Amino acid sequence: MEQKETPVFSHRVTAEEDGLMLKQVLRNRFRFSRRLMNKLKMNRLVTVNGEVIWFTARVKKGDLVEIRMPEDRTEHLPPQPVEFRVVYEDADLIIIDKPPGLVVHPTRGYKEGTLANGLMHYWQQRGEHHTMRPVTRLDRDTSGLMAVAKHAQAHWFLAEQMIHKRYEREYQAICHGIPEPPEGTIDAPIGHDPEAGLYRVMTEKEGGYPSVTRYRVLNAWERAALLRLRLETGRTHQIRVHLSSIGHPLIGDPLYGRGEEEGWIGRQALHAARLRLLHPRHREWMEWESPLPADMRRLMERLSESDT
Repeated sequence: MEQKETPVFSHRVTAEEDGLMLKQVLRNRFRFSRRLMNKLKMNRLVTVNGEVIWFTARVKKGDLVEIRMPEDRTEHLPPQPVEFRVVYEDADLIIIDKPPGLVVHPTRGYKEGTLANGLMHYWQQRGEHHTMRPVTRLDRDTSGLMAVAKHAQAHWFLAEQMIHKRYEREYQAICHGIPEPPEGTIDAPIGHDPEAGLYRVMTEKEGGYPSVTRYRVLNAWERAALLRLRLETGRTHQIRVHLSSIGHPLIGDPLYGRGEEEGWIGRQALHAARLRLLHPRHREWMEWESPLPADMRRLMERLSESDT
C-alpha cells in the first residue's frame, strides 16, 4: 500500500514578522522544541517560497513558509487487529474511544493485544507509519476518550496544553453511596505508597502532590450515584483515590473499592466521557463526547431495579 505524505505546516509571514530571522518565526509561530528545530534544519525540511534557506536568514511579509514534519520511525510493535473506535482523525492527531479491558501500551504483563498494537495495525492498513504518542492515558479498565498525537510537534503542543491546564477532561462514574453535598471539590494531595503498592491521599509533608477533582451528582439510587467529574490535575488513579478518600469509591474498583459488588460490572465504573482541546495546527478548540458503554448502562439498570 502506498504510504501517505508526511504532514506539512504552512504559514504566510505577517507584517509584524517582517525582517525576523526564519528561526524566530518558527519558534514564535509554531513553538517547535529545540530538538525538533534541529531535525528540521539538518534534514532541510523547511522552505521559504519553495526554497531551502538558512535559519538565520531574514524573511519578509508575504513569504510562504512550509514545514514538512520528519518521518516517524515505526515502533517495533507487532501490528495486531484490536477493537477500538476512531472518533476523529486528521494529519495531526487521532481521538479514540477505548473500550474497557484494553491496555494502552505493552507492559511486562501485557506484551501484545494492546491499543498500541491495534494502532500500528490500523495505520499500516492505511499506508501510514507513526509512533504511538498518547497525550492522555486511561487505565486498562477505564473506558472512553483518548487523544494520541501523530507526530512530534502535535504531541509537544498538546502536552504543553496539559501542563498549563488548557484542556478539559470530564468523566462519568458510578460510586457507592451518594456524596454530600451533591456538588463539590475534592482537594487532597495524592502520593504513591510503596509499602501498599498503590496510591493514596497523603499530606504534602508526606510527599503528596496537589490534586483537585470537581464532582457533581447526575443521578442517585438508594445505594449509589452517577457522577460527572472534572479533573484540574492529572495524577495517577486520581478519581479512584479521591472518591475512595471521601467514602464513595467506584463500584467495581479492585484496588480502592469495597469488594462487595462481585458480578455487578467486572471493572471500575469509570468512563472518559468528554474531551476538549486546542488543535495543534488550526489553534481552534475542538470537543468530543462519548456515551456511556453498555456495561455501565446495565449497571444503572440493575441499580434502578434494586430500588423498586
